[in-house]
Amino acid sequence: MIDIKTAKPAHRRMVLALLQHSPFSVALSPKSLASHLDAAAFERAKAQAIKVPKFGQRLDTLPFLRHAGLLGEERSAAAVLDVRAPCEYEKGHVPGAVNFPLFDDAERAEVGTLYKQEGHDVAVARGLELVDRKLPSLLDALPPAVSEGDEVLVYCKRGGMRSGGIASLLSQAPLDVQLLDGGYAAFRQWALEDVWAAHANPLVVLGGRTGSGKTDVLHALREIGAQIIDLEGDAHHRGSAFGSIGLPPQPSQQMYENVLALQWAALSDGAPTFIEDEGAHVGSCGVPAGLWAHMRHPKTPVLRMEIPRAARIDRLVAEYGPHGVGALSGAVRALTKRLGAERTDEFLAHLAATPPNLAEVADGLLTHYYDALYDGKASKRAEVSEVVVDMKCETGDAREIAPMVVAKAKEMLR
Repeated sequence: MIDIKTAKPAHRRMVLALLQHSPFSVALSPKSLASHLDAAAFERAKAQAIKVPKFGQRLDTLPFLRHAGLLGEERSAAAVLDVRAPCEYEKGHVPGAVNFPLFDDAERAEVGTLYKQEGHDVAVARGLELVDRKLPSLLDALPPAVSEGDEVLVYCKRGGMRSGGIASLLSQAPLDVQLLDGGYAAFRQWALEDVWAAHANPLVVLGGRTGSGKTDVLHALREIGAQIIDLEGDAHHRGSAFGSIGLPPQPSQQMYENVLALQWAALSDGAPTFIEDEGAHVGSCGVPAGLWAHMRHPKTPVLRMEIPRAARIDRLVAEYGPHGVGALSGAVRALTKRLGAERTDEFLAHLAATPPNLAEVADGLLTHYYDALYDGKASKRAEVSEVVVDMKCETGDAREIAPMVVAKAKEMLR
């Protein structure tokens, strides 16, 4: 058990902060925490803690994100610390936050099990034991960029015991500690709902058949100063059966939602934002409901690029060819039900040739699958969208197309 009478002052303050910020602390007393703690020692430690300058000013979600430099403003904090367990952090976190766990996964599970089976007093006491063992090493685990006096942002699940305890410790460094009021749960509420309702940025949805280079055009638009949201880039997926080839693993659903929410909030009000015409899912990542509602709103204009077929084939060959016939063959086999066994075998034979007939495969996939799929979806989209414009392009060069897109978007938004 922790002995407050012999603990170092910083340790005493840490223990008391954990008690003060625990959701169960209202029912605790010196006797219920540990029978060997006498009331006088407890009161002395409490008095010591009261002398500590206020730490952990609580910030609402938007000020917290501004201090972190996540909404376009200059960053004031040296680090953002997520003090939840690693398994919680991996599922989703505030982008840019560093995992600085108070408990590891096994410890978190142990304390949670004790709470369910033996009650809050036993669980909190065990949690304090675990914390006491690692207190000396916690400060050493801070990111190298953090120096004495720096501002540090801290959050846990709900802004309670874990973030309050860590804030108490870090305030002794001394660091200027700011807590996220409501914790990660408050950030998620903002990312899933509040941000989409608070900002009504005008969108222009950029469409075009497979191989049109919509993502390349988006990047070219960004180069000339336009605002974009790259759904495929953030999802690490190109949105087709071939979409994962050559790309890193997809983020978790929570991280995808978190990143897109921050991008949306950082957009300049009034300026149009260009976004690719995607389905509700990009690979395994679902487009956030709030963003999807903006994309599918009847008044959101849709600009469909018509790119020469030869340019589309060249782009597909250049984009997918370097990744080898093994990955391409696997993607073709995944389309067997759509293509039929005979056509699938034909495409696989083209890929097995020396050298592979990549252009034949790209041309065949456009003819027998992707163009018909896109045209069907575009037809349904035209039934609900009030503004749909087709833009004929003589080239597939994204940098030449980008200024054309900007000019056409101005006309559509008048």
